[in-house]
Amino acid sequence: MSEAVLFRAEKKLVRAQLVLLGKALARDGSAADTLLPAVAHGFGHQDPDVQERSLKLAERHLRKVTDPGVRADLVLASEQLHTGLRSRAADLLGSAPAAPEPEAHEEILPPFPEPTRLAPPPVTAVEAAEEIGAALAAQPSVAEFERALDGLVRLAHQDREGLSQALEPVFARCWWDGAGQGDARSAESRFLRSGGGVYRASDGLEIPLAALRGSIRTGHLLKAVRESGTHRGCQHRPLAEVFEARLWEVAYRIRTEPLPFLLSTPSWSTGLLEPDELVDRLDAYRRLGARVAETDFAQALLRVRRADPVRAAAAAERAAALGTAEGARVAAWLTAETPWPTSKRRTHATRLLIDHGEVSDLRDDSFPAAFRLLGEPMDAGRDWYCYHDTGLLRQWPALMPERRELTAARMVRDMAALALHDVRGTGAVLPQLAECGGEAGEATHLCLAYGLGARHPEDRLAAVDALLTLAADDRLSAERLGTEIRLLTRTGALKPARLAESLRTAAATGAYRTVWEVLGHALPPLLAGLAFAGTPMRGLGDLVGVAAECAERCGARGELPHLDRAADRRGSSLLVTQARRLRDTLALPGTPSQ
Repeated sequence: MSEAVLFRAEKKLVRAQLVLLGKALARDGSAADTLLPAVAHGFGHQDPDVQERSLKLAERHLRKVTDPGVRADLVLASEQLHTGLRSRAADLLGSAPAAPEPEAHEEILPPFPEPTRLAPPPVTAVEAAEEIGAALAAQPSVAEFERALDGLVRLAHQDREGLSQALEPVFARCWWDGAGQGDARSAESRFLRSGGGVYRASDGLEIPLAALRGSIRTGHLLKAVRESGTHRGCQHRPLAEVFEARLWEVAYRIRTEPLPFLLSTPSWSTGLLEPDELVDRLDAYRRLGARVAETDFAQALLRVRRADPVRAAAAAERAAALGTAEGARVAAWLTAETPWPTSKRRTHATRLLIDHGEVSDLRDDSFPAAFRLLGEPMDAGRDWYCYHDTGLLRQWPALMPERRELTAARMVRDMAALALHDVRGTGAVLPQLAECGGEAGEATHLCLAYGLGARHPEDRLAAVDALLTLAADDRLSAERLGTEIRLLTRTGALKPARLAESLRTAAATGAYRTVWEVLGHALPPLLAGLAFAGTPMRGLGDLVGVAAECAERCGARGELPHLDRAADRRGSSLLVTQARRLRDTLALPGTPSQ
């Protein structure tokens, strides 16, 4: 019975079983030979408090043992105890403590997620209608949205009548579908800017659908195209303007001059577009004599891969040889340096936010007005009403897949809401951010820190995925993330118990050294605060416990500043016992494992 209970995570259940064992041993000393090996099952429990309770029970009743084999069993079981208890058990049992030299630690990180190639575009009207219907039925991923949009554009150019017929079942489910003039006005009032813009990705797909159906008049489509980039609003507005401007332009061209296909459809699920593919598409446009759509071309520039200079230079030569204005622009863009804006922190109530300065290349007049908004300085402290749905946030990392920081800076407030308010679901965008390219700077790490302290478990798990992805890509700065955690914990934005749960989950995948390095930067200032605080912050002991386990697993040695402040406190609280455990581990002889 004890073997079945003492491994469980429910602490009250485990402690109750230890109490029962203690009463049985006190009542009948002759049972020690049978019951102490059962007590030893607690030596391997994940909670160090359970380990210590089990060892104390063994200490109290060891003298009642008569069978020499029981003592040998206890010596073997004591190897499961954490470092701070092993020497104590060795003194009790009269055995030599285990060799303190740590085994070589091999950090286990998951492989960096490979992006998925977008499947070839649909070739028939029926296939395109199926893709579009599926994207409307549920909030689509980047790949699903882009395939549906590209299929709509291609088939509207190749077989408009056939596409309209294939879409009849889809139109029938759309609230705006109808032949009357009143229905047209209703659709226009909902879709046009006065009606609030796009709330979700599926809403955006309905704009070109309504244009194909004739539910929005051509004059209003033209007005929406001309007004793109002239609106202001929340932190997301520049991202939303870019996303919407492309859709209005597609809708207008479907009615006036259908595009053969989109230049900006990404090659990969992350939103990245291969430079060779962009040049091939521009060449096809040249041969067809098709007029390039301004917003579609601008989106293609923001998506094209520039991180591989060799491939970018080769594609630039081919683009310049096309002899078109767009080819020359692509050639210049692929070989240009990517400027990074200056940034600074600001404190807003309990939140830390990021302001960033102007992004010079995005402010160029050759970009449409909506895209120039992305290059404007951002003041994160301004309060704006925001209506954007989490389904739309999933599309935004794919707008600038090699400029992760620019997107992350506009999502910091969303991630802060995960930790500070009862918001859920937004954290799902964090793994997408982690898979993007470009610098992972202050904004990315601040988003990650908020996600690790999110209120709801699914958001914390998404943040753990993002942390491991950044670490696997060698983009994670343990010092920066530890600093963000420390600052946000001290302002009260993050709760240590939630952080401990997230970091324990990350460490359990095998990333013990990564988590230890993060906590090695986060904990010292928090421990230093014990000199001024009568009562430690709630949950600090949990964080120290995670650090102790990681230090044991990865063979960390040395000193952690201010750890003695916690370890030398009176009592046997979780903070004190875990601090002593960590100090004992770090003080072991030997060199840290690499």
